[in-house]
Amino acid sequence: MPDDSREADEKQAERRLRDLRSRVKAARAVVSTTPGLADTLARDWQRAARFYARFGITESQLRHGVTNIEGPREDLMDQVRSGSAGLEEAQARREASLAE
Repeated sequence: MPDDSREADEKQAERRLRDLRSRVKAARAVVSTTPGLADTLARDWQRAARFYARFGITESQLRHGVTNIEGPREDLMDQVRSGSAGLEEAQARREASLAE
């Protein structure tokens, strides 16, 4: 992969990570400023699912935040991708086997 392309991919991944962190921060602000919302999210899975979908985050990301990733690049891409396409691709990569 050419250096320019790799650098562009890294910058895009950094932007996605910053965007994900800002969505988590915004969701946490809503939870902390809305009385009873934390209890509602814990009690009603449907409302919780809509809440997380609205911000494009997961429950784990809301609770634990988004960590710095110093591992392989694929791990970073799996973490910052949102939506089912990213999950399907990650699952396909895990299940794929290379022909020998």
